[in-house]
Amino acid sequence: MRYSIWNNKGGVGKTFISFVLSTEYAKTHPEKKVVVVDMCPQANLSEIILGGNGDGAQRLEKILSRTHSRLTIGGYFDERASSPHKITGNETSYLLNCNEFNDKIPDNLFFICGDPSLEIQAQVINQLSRITLPQESWKNVHLWLLDLIQACTRKYQPEEVTVFIDCNPSFSAYTELSMVAAERLIVPCTSDGSSARAIDNLFALLYGKGSGEQYKNVSFNSEAKHANLSLPVIHQVLLNRSTQYNKKASKAFGAMFDEIKRRVEKYKREAHSLFSGTGFNYDDIPDSHSVAIVCSHKGVPLFDVQPGKYSVHDKTPQVNSEPLEQYKTAIKQVVDKL
Repeated sequence: MRYSIWNNKGGVGKTFISFVLSTEYAKTHPEKKVVVVDMCPQANLSEIILGGNGDGAQRLEKILSRTHSRLTIGGYFDERASSPHKITGNETSYLLNCNEFNDKIPDNLFFICGDPSLEIQAQVINQLSRITLPQESWKNVHLWLLDLIQACTRKYQPEEVTVFIDCNPSFSAYTELSMVAAERLIVPCTSDGSSARAIDNLFALLYGKGSGEQYKNVSFNSEAKHANLSLPVIHQVLLNRSTQYNKKASKAFGAMFDEIKRRVEKYKREAHSLFSGTGFNYDDIPDSHSVAIVCSHKGVPLFDVQPGKYSVHDKTPQVNSEPLEQYKTAIKQVVDKL
């Protein structure tokens, strides 16, 4: 199964959710291979996987600084820019074993490293997609990421591989490729009006719902339909970073989450085929407090975090047992539904 983690709003926790879900899933399913793809130009997920702020940043810079055969998503797209309509044969070289860089990561977890050059490459992707010959240029270019993932997973039994794709909030060309590559979509939200509006943006950008007649024939959804490309169905809406009392979101947070649910349910009634059937669900995820900072700074998976003090730059934040256990329980519930 291939999951994209995306919302059209920034700051909802996509990158940390991608890290936590992929590492927890790998720990829970040692018989599977887990592949993480960093499709955000900021490459923050790659830095965490590579060891966190500090060690991870240095390792990421070393990977990015290679002048030839840069083993990143950007390096692969550079290759595909010269070969837009067929795979290169070098795809598996871009699949890196996380454990070789960070021994805290489960050894069944692999990743395709992020790259800031994605921003520049978005313009190239758009240009190559619009070339009139061959006739399937748009389709061939939008399959680049899926081509890479499928070539890498063919090293194993495909049914034994689970993929997580961390996406940038912008619906840029590289996000379009992430949508084409995914089978299911995980949508993190936070308790604010912007997240509620982002639900409408998501359905307009990805599925063409409410985007206006004037854009109907030029939208991403229209192009994908014309190219006969499948788009992901929504599997989970994560109500993230809620302040909770008695294991439920507080009234203020609950009110905003209710509005998010209302908008989602409206689209579910209108277009139920865009959701993963009975598998679709909402999950409340409490505020992680210091947990996210410690995991990200140290490159430590959630399952390895214990209560206590941690050194983060010149501070020593405290991870307390109760919020840690609440967060672990919430994430386990999400992982169990994948």
